[in-house]
Amino acid sequence: MQKPETPTASRPRGRPRKYAQFEELESSLPKVMSKRPLYCEGIGLFRGARDFTVWVKIRFPRGGLYRGRSIRPGESVEHKLGKRTSWDWPELVQERDRLQRLADKGESIEPQQADTFADYAARWLERRQPTLRGYGVTKGHVEKALAPTFGQLALDAITPRDINAWISSQRRTLSAATVKRQLATFNAIMNDAVRVGIIDQNPSRRADKLKGADEPRQRYVTDEEIETILATAERIEAEQEENKEVHTQQIRGWLRHFIMWALHSGMRRGEILGLRFGNVRKIAEGHTEIEIPKATTKTEKGRTITCTPEMERILEQLRGLERTEGDDRLFPVSLTTAKRALTRLWAETGLKDVRLHDLRRTHASMLIRNNVDPRTVAGRLGHKGTAMLSKHYAVDRGDKEAAQKFGLGRKASQHQGPADSPDSAPSTNGGVAE
Repeated sequence: MQKPETPTASRPRGRPRKYAQFEELESSLPKVMSKRPLYCEGIGLFRGARDFTVWVKIRFPRGGLYRGRSIRPGESVEHKLGKRTSWDWPELVQERDRLQRLADKGESIEPQQADTFADYAARWLERRQPTLRGYGVTKGHVEKALAPTFGQLALDAITPRDINAWISSQRRTLSAATVKRQLATFNAIMNDAVRVGIIDQNPSRRADKLKGADEPRQRYVTDEEIETILATAERIEAEQEENKEVHTQQIRGWLRHFIMWALHSGMRRGEILGLRFGNVRKIAEGHTEIEIPKATTKTEKGRTITCTPEMERILEQLRGLERTEGDDRLFPVSLTTAKRALTRLWAETGLKDVRLHDLRRTHASMLIRNNVDPRTVAGRLGHKGTAMLSKHYAVDRGDKEAAQKFGLGRKASQHQGPADSPDSAPSTNGGVAE
């Protein structure tokens, strides 16, 4: 006997889906639409020939600007967000509400495109020029090293991958220390953009670490190398003198004096170029002092150094240089002229890996070697303490003496009889005979 069928109970209707009204709007769109989208709760859809696009309608209670035209208070605008496939309904509602909040505050709802690196760097340089030490060098970093790679990229489009590729490219022809200085300029610009809220973070924070840039350079110039440098400078100046009728605007006769001044003073290039005859002071007992302005120093603190006899002779020679009227600089040449002349000088000496800063390092080492107090040397160089001497400048004379004493101690121990067997351990005083 067949069991009678039981009537099927109707299932209770559940709550309507949260975004059902938007889905119904989407399904109701005709295949051929007019020029304007259809809206539901401020979210609009337009069906084109190939795909759907989404819009939001935003009301400006305070008025404002949109795409270059003025919006009256209370007026609304239709703002296109893009393809429907790029948005889901929760994202559209969230974006609609975000834009409406901006309009309620009287702020722009249009996406703000980040500046290109070149545009922002140019404004940064202009703003920092009055206070930036080494402005010319920094500007060179921007224009020659950074702009060719990053210049046309928006600040928020530069990635750690871009930076890694740039570092790799620069390292093919430049030292790690040079690339590090260029990267420091890049970081200064990008960190400034972070501070003013243009980008969230500097992408170089997640880039690969530049290897080899932190190793201190320990290049000193020997007496023979100094003679080679000076002889080359004299030859270059002799050629300039022969061609003075052709290069009438060229300042001549300063290059050899510049090298000797750097060696005898231990001053940096910028400090030397910033000196004027007003910084020269005669003091008691026939000595001459040079006041180095704080604006030209790396630490932004001025200092005074005493001239060596050679520096005093150079001062007399510099007073006789041909110069434009009113130019009271000791060396009446620009930074660019000095860099070009020095680059040519180093190339024509035939010496390997030599540069101007090596003369400053040699100056410090010669003073230490002649038992000048390290604090006095540090003060002459413009350092706050003596730590930089052992790291970057002065040869560790103490270590050389230790090696010599150890050798003397081992030699003396050879006369101590059985204690000098091969298995004997060195004494606790490092082998130095007592």
